[in-house]
Amino acid sequence: MLNAVLQTERLSLRPLVPADARHLQQYVVRNRDWLAPWEPTHPASYFTAEGQRNILLQCEDERRADTGILFGIFERNGDPTEVLGRISISGIMRGIWQNGFLGYSIACSRAGRGYMTETLRRVVHYGFMDLGLHRLQASIIPRNQASLRVAQKCDFRHEGRALRYLKISDVWEDHDMYALTYEEFTQGACR
Repeated sequence: MLNAVLQTERLSLRPLVPADARHLQQYVVRNRDWLAPWEPTHPASYFTAEGQRNILLQCEDERRADTGILFGIFERNGDPTEVLGRISISGIMRGIWQNGFLGYSIACSRAGRGYMTETLRRVVHYGFMDLGLHRLQASIIPRNQASLRVAQKCDFRHEGRALRYLKISDVWEDHDMYALTYEEFTQGACR
């Protein structure tokens, strides 16, 4: 089961559990307009505590199956219940692939402070060194300059563009594919 609590200089990353539903609901409600251009259109129930609890129950199942983990991002010296962002490794595949998909978001109030770059660096280390993955990848809407900068600061390599890849805000959006392998990491990438 994926249960690690990760620390960075300023942040604490811990797996979100169903008991965090109210705190995660506050995050998605406070940042609804900020995140809307980058996320699927959500039903009204998504913005309720019960909706977030259902998502976290699914995340708990994925952790038990070792196929994914959703971390909440918290300031180490701040309110331990205030979710500042999320980062996940999902769709973990073992066997000949050893791959995970990254997804991340940060609160509008914390954007531009380097928190997401700090978070991604720590999660990449965890993915390669603790989970034993060989490859981590992220799919980013080309116009999402902030997410692109985070991936680039962490030395993710651009692999190409997937046309009409995901339905975001009711539009099939192209996504640029970025990846990093274990070999690149051990040679100094994403440090």
